[in-house]
Order: sequence, then structure tokens, then C-alpha cells
Amino acid sequence: MPNDEMKVISIITRKGGAGKTTLARALISAAMAKGKRCLVFDADPQQALARWANKLQIEDPLFRIEPLTMVNELSEKIEHAYENDTADYVFIDTIGAAGAWADDLAVESDVLVIPMMLSDDDLEITTDTFNWYVGLRDRAEDADALPSFHVVMSNVPAKQSKAELSIEEKAIAQFPVMDDYFMQRKQHKDASAEGFLHHIAENRRNGPSHLRVQAKHFAEALEEATSILDALTGG
Repeated sequence: MPNDEMKVISIITRKGGAGKTTLARALISAAMAKGKRCLVFDADPQQALARWANKLQIEDPLFRIEPLTMVNELSEKIEHAYENDTADYVFIDTIGAAGAWADDLAVESDVLVIPMMLSDDDLEITTDTFNWYVGLRDRAEDADALPSFHVVMSNVPAKQSKAELSIEEKAIAQFPVMDDYFMQRKQHKDASAEGFLHHIAENRRNGPSHLRVQAKHFAEALEEATSILDALTGG
């Protein structure tokens, strides 16, 4: 039977290094930790997420990742997952481009999430992305059928500089910025080398005593990602 609860989440930005793949990996981990089946499409030409999964030989029945090179393949793949109930979440790590590609992607998505670091470059690129979305709503026959648009502050340091605070203030005034921030955490670097946050947290809890104290830090990172995922999907 079709899975009417399936959600399609696209992580988009036109700027490299904004933390798109890191955010995607954390959100996928948050979904899997809830027992949700995740189908992931890596549409980034660098295939960072797919290469990461292959390098670490990630094997989990809740996780499946596929490269996506043609946007016209996306509709059929999402429809197949929906009709055959093979996924609870579909995540798309995107190519980061505007134009027709982005328009087609939006049509297939339920949620668009844009990671933005606290820099002038990120503010400018996020402004471009937001203007594209506003233009898309103007062009659409049914604007209410388009995905929701969310900006999440990414790689946010625990103590922000005056310049970063100024950028944060400008972003909040311009965009729908999420209440939960994606904080700068060492655990995300560890995830890049070891695997999903929830797997690492569990391994630390069951590991030698000198590693168990680290489990809570991974649990905190996972809790943060879960809060962002819930806010994105109404969970």
C-alpha cells in the first residue's frame, strides 16, 4: 500500500562548504534512530555522501543510498518508494544549482532546508536561494502545493563574534530561520570518519569505560538533529 506519511526532504544551497552533506547525514541519523527507513539520493556531482557511505561500508536495513545524475529520474524513483512503501523519509543531497533543475526538485519535495553558515558569502547565497523560491511561488499555478522553505543556521560556534551576530540578525529579518541551530560540534567530524551519530553513540555506550563518557556528546548532537528534523516535518 502507498505510504501517505512519507516525507521528501531536500537539502539545498548553491555554495560549497556550507555543511549540506553534514546536515543531511545528521538528519538521516535522527530519522534512523527513530526506526524510520531512509532512502537517500545523492545528486551532488562530488557524491560526498555516497562516497562516505561506501568508504565506511555502511550497512543498515534502514538506510539505502543511490546516486542521482538526472533530475527526470527523481519523480519515478520517489513514486516507486511511495507506492511500494519502501521508505519513510526520502532525503536528497542536491546539486546546488538554480534554474529548471531546482524547480523540478522543488515540485518533488515536501520540505526544502537550506544550511547557512554565519558569513557574508552564505548570507548572499541564501538570499539568492530565497529569491528563487519566492519567484517559484509567483510562477506556480498552486503556490500552496510547493514545499515549505526553512533556513537552518549551520556550523554555529558556541560563542559568536560580533560579525556573526550581525549576520544572524540580518538572516532572521530576511528568511524563515529555524529556532534550532545546527551547532559546530566535534562529533560531526567524528561521524565523517566513523559513521552515523546514533551508531557511534551506541558503540561508545557499549565500549570501554574511557569511551563511555563520550556517548553523551554524540547523544546531544543526535538530539539536536532530531529536534531540527521534527521541526521540519511536524514531528
